[in-house]
Amino acid sequence: MKTNYLRVDPSCPDHVLIAEAAEVIKQGGLVAFPTETVYGLGADGLNSEAVNKIFQAKGRPLANPLILHVASLVQARALAASWPSAADALAKRFLPGPLTLILPRSEVVPDLVTAGLPNVAIRYPANKIALALIKASGVPIAAPSANLSGRPSPTLPEHVLDDLGGKIELILDGGPAEVGVESTILSLAGDNPVLLRPGGVTKEELEEALKEEVIVPGTVLHPEKSPGVEAVPCPGLYFKHYAPQAQVIMVTGDPREQVTKVKEYLARHSGRRVGILATSENYPSYRDLGVSAVYLADLGSGCHPEEIANHLFSAFRECDVAGAEVILVETVAPEGVGLAVMNRLCRAADQHEI
Repeated sequence: MKTNYLRVDPSCPDHVLIAEAAEVIKQGGLVAFPTETVYGLGADGLNSEAVNKIFQAKGRPLANPLILHVASLVQARALAASWPSAADALAKRFLPGPLTLILPRSEVVPDLVTAGLPNVAIRYPANKIALALIKASGVPIAAPSANLSGRPSPTLPEHVLDDLGGKIELILDGGPAEVGVESTILSLAGDNPVLLRPGGVTKEELEEALKEEVIVPGTVLHPEKSPGVEAVPCPGLYFKHYAPQAQVIMVTGDPREQVTKVKEYLARHSGRRVGILATSENYPSYRDLGVSAVYLADLGSGCHPEEIANHLFSAFRECDVAGAEVILVETVAPEGVGLAVMNRLCRAADQHEI
């Protein structure tokens, strides 16, 4: 299959190009498109045959449910069997934006989308290209991240092409994603709001909007092993996820301890090809002292984890391009967007740390 590639102005999407992409969706094909978080791999979310192509292209387990993307709250409500007042409060503050809500599903949602579970994941993205595509397609679009299953999520169209070139019909190039990690997933399907996956909307922001505590299960930072064929409650909860080809090792401790640990590791493993992903605070210690690494990146300030979130997945992929066998990545405090960063690191590293 030839994968076509269209460049679209993210600030003012060309309706002709969007119509071409929408026609692929209507015909049951796959379109990769930008959102404000990462690139998504879209299909007609009400067409089970089309949705199945997502699983095939990605190599994604059928027990891993998908998110349905909508272009309005009216469209979102049609996918849910009930719409609690908490959903209204969150929508008023955060939507459109990087937040996915888990709600009881309506009868129109195919079983394949939800892995047979009684709830559905609904997202109303802020990206203009994504919204234009959904509107032109006339259906909610099922869309996980546009990468091979388990790989780092794509924040650039080139990442999509690397993973899925020849497997999908079309890629819409809307430039780099703004947030860099997937949407926050919040379940409103039970008695209390539960944060199933941290992302660009933080726990603290959710609690402020809801005026109540948001429950954070231990699996957010310390996920259980993959449950095999058993369906997980929402997308992105399989244990080993977001991982580059190289082994990822988290470097813990305060900034000074992290530098010491990295240098000690390099001294003990002088024959290994190592990539180092550092905070801005520690980056000069590696650059100025001539630390040997096949790839060295400044991810951003540990005091501003949103910078690290924006660069993390791209840096993972760059380490693979550089031929790294091991990636040492400095950790940050699991607060604010830092919780999302640590969630992705724990899964990519399979809990390995020094």
